Amino acid sequence: MTQATKSKLINALERLLEGKPENRELRKKARAGKLKINDHSVEKESGLSVGSLRRHEDVKTMVKNKSLESRVAQDDLSQSPIDVLQAEVKQLKGDKTQANKKKKEYLDLAKSHEQALTIQAASHIKMVQELMEMLHESEREKAMDKVIKARPDNLIKGNFR
Repeated sequence: MTQATKSKLINALERLLEGKPENRELRKKARAGKLKINDHSVEKESGLSVGSLRRHEDVKTMVKNKSLESRVAQDDLSQSPIDVLQAEVKQLKGDKTQANKKKKEYLDLAKSHEQALTIQAASHIKMVQELMEMLHESEREKAMDKVIKARPDNLIKGNFR
């Protein structure tokens, strides 16, 4: 059974390299020029389950090498697999730099919002404290009970009429 699986995987890889997959979804991608040769596409093309390549390290290595070779053939600027991989590393480094810039930007924004919230909470506490001082001592306890028991979000409905 293992040899049959291996031959299915190799045949699927060959069909993908030729650009003539049997799988409908992969055929659409091939027509659009977006077909990628990787473990997942080989498993899908072979009709086997996901993870069927895990027991076939030699086929996995073959998929990786052929994928790299096909990327070299598609890329006009690259002459060797090393060029393709170096371009990929350069792209990933640029992406990482951009992500770090965004992370710093969002962290600074969060800190500024935290400071604004702290200032607002302090002024709110001061305002409530001053309002409580305006009430007579006998009314303060009733008002605090009303605040606590009123609603879960601690808002009191105003009865202004």
